[in-house]
This record gives sequence, C-alpha cells and structure tokens, in this order.
Amino acid sequence: MPTRVYLDWNATTPLRPEARAAMVAAYDLVGNPSSVHAEGREARRLVEEARATLAAAVGALPRNVIFTSAGTEANALALSPGLRRPSGAPVERLLVSAIEHASV
Repeated sequence: MPTRVYLDWNATTPLRPEARAAMVAAYDLVGNPSSVHAEGREARRLVEEARATLAAAVGALPRNVIFTSAGTEANALALSPGLRRPSGAPVERLLVSAIEHASV
C-alpha cells in the first residue's frame, strides 16, 4: 500500500511537539495582554517573546512582526497599502490567481 502524504496545509498543519507544548502553556495563562494587572503583564510578556522569536527566525525586527486573528485580517492588512497609488487614488486593477484565499 502506498504511503499517504498530507499536503493540504492550507487550513491546518501538523504540529511539532515543541509548538504543541508552547500552545498548552499559553492556554494556561488567563491574562489579557492588553491588561495592566499581573496576569495581563505575563500574557504580554509571552506575546512579546513570541514576536521576538519569530522576528529572529525571519531576520526581521520585532516591531515589524504583526499578529492578526486570521487570514482575512492578514490579507486586508497586507493588501490595503497596495490598493492605493502614492497619490491616494485607488488602483484600478489587482491581478490575483484562482487559488488565492477567498478574502483576496
């Protein structure tokens, strides 16, 4: 029988054990990272640590790493500046492929 290979990483991907462990630890935090109490500050510390780790992995500055809630929000954030010309006039045409996310 042929070996099955999972290639649909569009919506979900297999988790590495260390990623799973980090997620479980984060789920135990009850603080809102925008809050000023101790739990909120701990949650903010974890978010900023994740931001710095990701930035280092891709050679970016932490301030240039932006977390979004989902693909639609990320696409809107990434594409919005490209939908206007430097003059502020809207771009008349944007070419995308048939396999782009539905939000594009």
